[in-house]
Amino acid sequence: MDVKDKVVIVTGASAGIGTETAVQLARLGANVVVVARRLERLQALVGQIEQQGGTALAAQADIAQEAQVRAFVEKTLQRFGRIDVLVNNAGAGLYATVEETTAEQMERIWRINFLGTFYCISNVLPVLRRQGSGQIITISSMSGRRGAAFKSAYCAAKFAQIGLMESLRMETAGSGILTTLIFPGATETEFFDVIENPKNRKIRFYGSLQSSSQVAGAVVQAIRKPKVEIITQPLGRLQTILHASSPGLADWLVRKTVKRNVDI
Repeated sequence: MDVKDKVVIVTGASAGIGTETAVQLARLGANVVVVARRLERLQALVGQIEQQGGTALAAQADIAQEAQVRAFVEKTLQRFGRIDVLVNNAGAGLYATVEETTAEQMERIWRINFLGTFYCISNVLPVLRRQGSGQIITISSMSGRRGAAFKSAYCAAKFAQIGLMESLRMETAGSGILTTLIFPGATETEFFDVIENPKNRKIRFYGSLQSSSQVAGAVVQAIRKPKVEIITQPLGRLQTILHASSPGLADWLVRKTVKRNVDI
């Protein structure tokens, strides 16, 4: 698929992977609709894109509120008349044990990471059905393939997000609507600076950090040459294979790392 002139919605576009994805797509000639809660950042991003000769539309919205999702989908259609690609990127995290996690915290994480994804898909999908074409890309996480200490709420929501996308893939087969799951590993963004961390634990990474640009590049590649799944780091592929073949061994290796590096 040629990216030029495609209408692409990117959620969570006010920072990190979302911002970089919007910039890269606009440089290739896509019409980008950037969605997030922080309007001033969206306006600055639109200004940057337009200065470089691109086309962008800012849509302030909290994807955890379906009415706001419905509004930005309608705004997109009013401006461009169609939607070619939805990039589900918005998300939030919580760094706490299962015992420390409150019901309110769990609900908040689920509303943003899972229900937000669902609301976006359910409101864009009828548009793609009418067109008989389109693509839904969800930037998930390796945390959706394997649970991790201190990330139970985030992992649970990401597991559900992946299940939703896999079911959608089966339901849209042969319809002209494509779906892609992207699995980044640890990425250099503000995510870990703003993550809710009640005990102020030091967040450590086990493996190399990738850049937002690398993940955004995977999104662009997914549009140009669609794939069902993209794992952005070699270590992620190894982790997936190890967890599937020997989860007990994978647990042991992770526990050894946690004991060596983290004060629980």
